[in-house]
Amino acid sequence: MRALEPRETGYVDRGDVSIHYEVYGDGSPTVYLLMPDTIVESRGWKAQIPFLARHFRVVVSDPRGNGGSGTPSTRDGFDDRLMIGDAWAVLDAVGAAEAVLVGLCTGAGYAVLMAAERPERVLGVCAINPGLQLGAPLPHKVAFDFDAPRERYEGWQKMNRHYWRRDWPDFARFFFTEMFPEPHSTKQREDCVGWALQTTPEAMILAGYSPPYPGDEAETVAIAEAVRCAVLVITGSLDRCQNPERGRRLAQITRGEHVVIDGGGHLPQARDPVRVNLLLRDFVRRVA
Repeated sequence: MRALEPRETGYVDRGDVSIHYEVYGDGSPTVYLLMPDTIVESRGWKAQIPFLARHFRVVVSDPRGNGGSGTPSTRDGFDDRLMIGDAWAVLDAVGAAEAVLVGLCTGAGYAVLMAAERPERVLGVCAINPGLQLGAPLPHKVAFDFDAPRERYEGWQKMNRHYWRRDWPDFARFFFTEMFPEPHSTKQREDCVGWALQTTPEAMILAGYSPPYPGDEAETVAIAEAVRCAVLVITGSLDRCQNPERGRRLAQITRGEHVVIDGGGHLPQARDPVRVNLLLRDFVRRVA
């Protein structure tokens, strides 16, 4: 059961896979909510959709490998450029000549890249805990080799292809416990684990575990400097996925507004939805 049913659903044929999308509300402008990557689907925005759809037209889509979208059979099928192409294709399919882009983690990185490469179509960008290489990764994310087998897997050692194949459900439970450091987050963790179990470790391995696209800090800075639209950056001070410093630097480079949620984790749109919703509503109104 959903708080609000979509007024339109569809699929975009992308050759190797089809991308599932949904449209809510009929206001203006269009707000496109971008998920981070294959580990979750568009219902991760379920706390934002009903609220924002009162005021704007809201578009969401499932990433490759999860939800209603198809799963590529090769690593090339998860290429970041294809993911960005999926987003443009969805906007074309719903007839959105321009939109406000809201992204989380890798999705926030994609939103910044989209704004830099096609500024005439992007009214504004809200980047939540952005996955962009603007500073060092968190130490625990790179402390252990993703490809090396181990005798035991404890804590962040579970970020490992062999463990994913051995016990993907346990990794999902561990990972989303880390993503929600806030007390009383049981429901949010359960939701995310359920969405993670809609994909497979094989799909996640094909999707890859590598530095945020484009993977080079100097190139990332150049892309951020090319953004001309208004930018809002939201970071959780206790984010265990992306270094909060990345959000601060993105706001600095783009001359954007920076809001820090003290005590917030990686997924504030789920754990602190009222605050995030009001920030998004006010930002969209300003840029529209």
